[in-house]
Amino acid sequence: MPKIQRLLLRCAAALCLASATLLAQQRFTSTTSLLTLDVSVLDRDGNPVTDLAPSDFVVTLNKEARLVQTMVFLATNTKTTAESVRAAAAGSAPVPSSSATASDPSREPDPKLLVIMIDDNSIYPTDSKGLFVAAERFIDTIPARDWVGLASTSGRMTVNPSLDRAPLMKNLKRAFGWMNDPRRDTKPFVGLMEALEADASGGYLLDVIAKYCGVPTGPSKNLALLLAENQCAHEVDLKVRNNATFARIATRNQLDTYAAVINAMASATGVKQLVILTGGTALRPVDSLDFVPVAKAAIAAGVQITMLMEEPGDEVAPPGFVQDQRQMLQQAETLAEMSGGQFFRVVGQADRFYQRVLKSSSAIYRIGVDLPKSVPSDGNYKVEVTVKRPGVKVLSSRYAAPPVPKVMLTPEQQMQHAITTGEPLYALPVQMAADIAPARANSPIAIQVSIDVPGEMPGPISGILGVLSPDRVLKTSRHDLIRSGDGKTYILDLLVPANVGTYELRFAAADASGAVGAVTRTIIVKAGL
Repeated sequence: MPKIQRLLLRCAAALCLASATLLAQQRFTSTTSLLTLDVSVLDRDGNPVTDLAPSDFVVTLNKEARLVQTMVFLATNTKTTAESVRAAAAGSAPVPSSSATASDPSREPDPKLLVIMIDDNSIYPTDSKGLFVAAERFIDTIPARDWVGLASTSGRMTVNPSLDRAPLMKNLKRAFGWMNDPRRDTKPFVGLMEALEADASGGYLLDVIAKYCGVPTGPSKNLALLLAENQCAHEVDLKVRNNATFARIATRNQLDTYAAVINAMASATGVKQLVILTGGTALRPVDSLDFVPVAKAAIAAGVQITMLMEEPGDEVAPPGFVQDQRQMLQQAETLAEMSGGQFFRVVGQADRFYQRVLKSSSAIYRIGVDLPKSVPSDGNYKVEVTVKRPGVKVLSSRYAAPPVPKVMLTPEQQMQHAITTGEPLYALPVQMAADIAPARANSPIAIQVSIDVPGEMPGPISGILGVLSPDRVLKTSRHDLIRSGDGKTYILDLLVPANVGTYELRFAAADASGAVGAVTRTIIVKAGL
């Protein structure tokens, strides 16, 4: 399996393990006739605007106005039905509806899910230390009831979303960039953005050669002859091709990893924030449509993106580096805006920018708009959302894809599917721990498996254990969880016979209400135990 695929699977699988208490109370359901959009509305000072009605929003899909059918303000659980929308549009009082949910101040909203992604493959080892240190202080300001996780584009740092901040803080303290920056290796200096342009255009390559080699060039100049006769031109051409290849591969991996982590966050309810600490994005402006898959993933998953990048200082060497970094900064800003998020150029201490993240996450309107009858040929809706109020900033993705109909499965079918595929499920919070039980007299090597489910879930709770052996044979067995003496949890402890090799443990469980959760865990049994 290619390295990037292994990385994406590792990132996605880890982040999908957030506890299902994030998912227990779904208050907004999208159907195939409605497109769900998450919109953040801020005033001039970056504070949330919290008093908007559906009639305040103007939404267009491919420049065609669409009616807001449903709206939820996630911080207050205020829901407005289609009947209320039509009544407001007609200028009459809202029509009562049995499906409407009034704002209830005594009812807390769903916990937020916030993931910090360190884009360490775009950050040089000595850069962005201020962003990492400020991130530690930021973690301390996040409400204790919200879930926080950590990911990285290199895959070197992954912390499952949790209420326990200690593992995350431990990893942040040793965070640094892993970018093997080719701009710093050899002379002449050729920026990544410059290399991409020169590699795409022979005319621009001639300009770059003239810039670094001081040789006259022009439209009549034979590029092949110049490269053959002039050593400096040959070196510039080689550097252009090497840096352009590096930039294309790095950017492709960067965007694929962003999308994988966003998809891993999709099943959580409430507000979801992905905070990306980046060194920039090396992509030509004419290729900005490459950002569309990330934008579509963000809107489909209901994830708001915030990107932070340190503004390069003028003292940075070699010459030309600052300009190249600022061009990459501009492209990262374009990505954030296309995805309906925010981009902050960090100058000085980053703390105030992190606090803007918390402000914007308390201003999310989840609106549902009816779809046009025709689907665009490229499968992409171009989205524009504005608000009928002066002086406000609206954050919304510029692109969306039609929602995909979901096939409803029974709890039994969901469990069987999870065991067969290893896919995590979230409606029931299931935790699994595994350790090696060393061989002893009359006792072979075994894997000690411990599983628990919170005691407040309605029992009885039964499940399926799947064990994928080193020879890739899947064996399953059924088990009932037993409520602990204090009633705080349901538990299951068992031994799985094992040999030397890599095992994948899969467990899926369902409670009395039909909620299903599934987890996986890989464990390696080594010789000599």
